[in-house]
Amino acid sequence: MAYMMMLVAKDVEQINAVLKAWESIHVDDIILVESTCFHREAEGRPHIPMRFMFEKLAQGRRQCSVTLFGVVTDEAVVQTCIVQAETVIGDFDIAENAMLVAWQLPITRGFPGHPVGRGELEE
Repeated sequence: MAYMMMLVAKDVEQINAVLKAWESIHVDDIILVESTCFHREAEGRPHIPMRFMFEKLAQGRRQCSVTLFGVVTDEAVVQTCIVQAETVIGDFDIAENAMLVAWQLPITRGFPGHPVGRGELEE
């Protein structure tokens, strides 16, 4: 079953290194989103929980993290991506600057013509 991965990190340089590490294992169909830390900017204002905060950074909020999204074929690829990312970021269990989560995707449509994350391109 396919998995969605989401990696959030504060350091853009680390993100670039993670992308290179994942590219080496043929996980390269990744979406990058510049993200804000709305909760950090909202001191003194009531907190209104929101699922996603996608807005233009020019509206007074500054980028404080980068979020990567990617779909891979199975949990084994997720585990390989975690290992690769930890070579750059360090152990996620103690990292204060990044986190990675993954969840199953019971329905996927429009998958690329090759198994994502396996490097087995169709000729």
